[in-house]
Amino acid sequence: MVSALAFIVAGLIIVVYNYTIPWWGAFILLSGIALTVLVMAKNKWVISSKINPIFRIAELVIALGMAAYSFVQHWKFPELIFGVLSAAILFALYWEKPSVNALAIFIDDEGIKLPVTSRRRFRPWTEIENVLLRFGTITVNFTDNSFIQMDLVDPNVDNIPFEAYCTNQVEQFRSKRRNDDW
Repeated sequence: MVSALAFIVAGLIIVVYNYTIPWWGAFILLSGIALTVLVMAKNKWVISSKINPIFRIAELVIALGMAAYSFVQHWKFPELIFGVLSAAILFALYWEKPSVNALAIFIDDEGIKLPVTSRRRFRPWTEIENVLLRFGTITVNFTDNSFIQMDLVDPNVDNIPFEAYCTNQVEQFRSKRRNDDW
């Protein structure tokens, strides 16, 4: 949407105030309007992992084209706007690329080792209330009334033996929990 807004504003300014290249301004203006309508109408489709890089590259080509043309014409303001927009789009291309490293939860006899993004990486069985696996999503409820949920990469895991193991571990360590809760 930032690219669309920049295209619309720059296109309007060029069409209204620059009499030498109104067709270039009209192209930028129409690109911005088309991008706005597309993003509003097909938001989930546009942000999908296969389509989003295509739109980002198209935005980058238009922004770089405008930055280069502004540089050649010595237009400082559009040069700055489209240069910064190009840098932002390059950053978005890098930031929005899919990660090859999936987050993982490791469950063993000691407890649950959570992903790197968790505040506490290891939670022993004494801090776990229950573990559920339903519809490809694992839910771990802790004794402090917090929980985590994560989608499994392979949702075809049999939940009955998994939940039986986790329930057995929780019950085994229930007597070892701290008793100084308020």
